[in-house]
Amino acid sequence: MPAVAQSAAPLTVALIGNPNTGKSTLFNALSGSRTLTGNFPGVTVEKKISRTTCGDRAVDLVDLPGTYSLAPRTLDEMVAVNVLLGRQTDLGQPDVVVCIVDTANIERNLYLVSQVLDLALPTVLVLNMSDVAATRGLQIDTAALSRRLGIPVVKTEAHRKRGLDELRATILAAAENAPVERPRIFPPIFAAECERLSERLTALGRPDTPYYLLERLLLDVGGYLEGHFANGQTGELTGSLVAARRRLGEQGLKVPAAEARLRYAWVQQMLEGIVSRPAARPVTLGDKIDSILTHRIAGLLFFLILMLVIFQSIYTVAKPLMDLCKAGQDWVGNQVAGWLPVGMLQSLVVDGVIGGVGAVLVFLPQIVILFLFMAVLEDCGYMARAAFIVDRLMTKVGLSGKSFVPLM
Repeated sequence: MPAVAQSAAPLTVALIGNPNTGKSTLFNALSGSRTLTGNFPGVTVEKKISRTTCGDRAVDLVDLPGTYSLAPRTLDEMVAVNVLLGRQTDLGQPDVVVCIVDTANIERNLYLVSQVLDLALPTVLVLNMSDVAATRGLQIDTAALSRRLGIPVVKTEAHRKRGLDELRATILAAAENAPVERPRIFPPIFAAECERLSERLTALGRPDTPYYLLERLLLDVGGYLEGHFANGQTGELTGSLVAARRRLGEQGLKVPAAEARLRYAWVQQMLEGIVSRPAARPVTLGDKIDSILTHRIAGLLFFLILMLVIFQSIYTVAKPLMDLCKAGQDWVGNQVAGWLPVGMLQSLVVDGVIGGVGAVLVFLPQIVILFLFMAVLEDCGYMARAAFIVDRLMTKVGLSGKSFVPLM
């Protein structure tokens, strides 16, 4: 491995993308096994940080939670926004943001990219799973796309570790370049309202609010930011936001529906003449499998059978290991009991320490096997399909489809 330059501070590179775009696979391919995991301060959202190198420069890779949008509705969704804005206490502002998109679904994925570009940070766009797109006859002029977006574009196949060297070089180059310009997605009347809102927040004791947060305050009706920024002055801030949205609506910019319409119109403009598709979309093996896994009846039946197999396997496979742990606990307890005289100390060590630790360790085989199954399902992409299958059932009790993961 090349020697890391000691004179230059490590670059902070944030990886962001929709779920199931290969983001975690790319993170692991770039970082190897040198990964530290933990929670962001103040919120139980896992963060992954890895120290690696790009050329002779040390790089801290930050794997952000997969998200479809940078419109925070809850505290944990606010984490990605805070990291990108440099407002997360244990991380500085990223030197480069790497946006990973699924090449075969580039139109949908560029919605998130448009929001990242609003942050005006050095950005690299990664067209991942480009081999899958090629099998579907999808062709993308990456050079033309790079010129239109104003950012470098790199094709990768993270699962095969292809394109990684080019990506590393592109990250280093992007860190030396000036931040990108914000795309002109919203009309001037929206910028004027953002300016007026900034003045109002200054009067309420919130000076120097980043422009992106001003956008989100206007666009996210009843969102997390509105309550966060109110700071005990809910009536005043809410009144200002309602008045601003009313003025925008009177001028033909109805909030919040305008954002999706304008952003997807921008996406179509960026991709016009750059993406070519076959007249008839070829049906791949993955499409055939998805037609079964996401079928309203066959998909649900497969899901139930799979859950039954997983839990039955956990109990069947884990039982011998659990018995071994229990036998080991009893053996250690008997040995220690023979060394210590009968009394409070023996009871404390044998029944308290050894018995207490053993009671926890005996469940370790089940936990390890369960998380192994969950990791396999996540890596093969079945988690998202399972969430889709059970979403209809979960919504009847006020939950989303992805709630089945913590319920497991």
